Amino acid sequence: MFSLKEKQVRLITMALGAVTALLLGILGFRFLGEFLTSRASSVAPQNVNISGITQTSALVKWGTDQETQSVIEYGTTPTSLTFFAPEATRSKEHSVELNLLGKGTTYYFQVKTGDKVFDNGGVPWTFTTLSGDENADAERPATTPSPTAGATPEATVTAQPTTPVTKDTNCVLSEYKARFYTTDTKYDQDNNGVVNSRDWSYCQAKQGDLAPSSTPTPPGSLTPTTTLTPSPTP
Repeated sequence: MFSLKEKQVRLITMALGAVTALLLGILGFRFLGEFLTSRASSVAPQNVNISGITQTSALVKWGTDQETQSVIEYGTTPTSLTFFAPEATRSKEHSVELNLLGKGTTYYFQVKTGDKVFDNGGVPWTFTTLSGDENADAERPATTPSPTAGATPEATVTAQPTTPVTKDTNCVLSEYKARFYTTDTKYDQDNNGVVNSRDWSYCQAKQGDLAPSSTPTPPGSLTPTTTLTPSPTP
């Protein structure tokens, strides 16, 4: 009877021990997980900033809650970060300069602290160096544009002296009639812009050194002038 009770006590004690060990294990794992998470959070890069970008260099800055000494792993593709730039000392404020970069090239990088790699949530940080053409317009001297090929330069028109028009001196009435109400300057004797009977009268007057009457006689109604010869006195 006594040995039976003793066995029961042992079984209960063993069960309690197993339960206690299980609880302690669960609590231990939970505490360890929280500790590791807190530690990872304290060394994780914060406020990552890329500045001072030139054709061949760039400056990477970030901060951490805990003093760490990290390495920048970088490259020209997100899956091939084969270059390294380590920090010289432990610090909470970090600054690493990347040198000997190619101009006009896009680079990707991640931060490695101990055995932990921080890659911006699976998308590495990135920046592009200057190509050298950014300041070309400011440094290039002003030039005068060349004329377009095939373009004909504008000609400078110089006024030519007007050649005097020779007026008609034949005074043939039929020729004037054929040009009535035209602008033929040769027959426009009075230079009023149109040929009419007055111009024929002007022509007749010029040939006889006579001034035209104020009211010209229309062609066809002119009466030939009769020259009177005085008779000799007996």
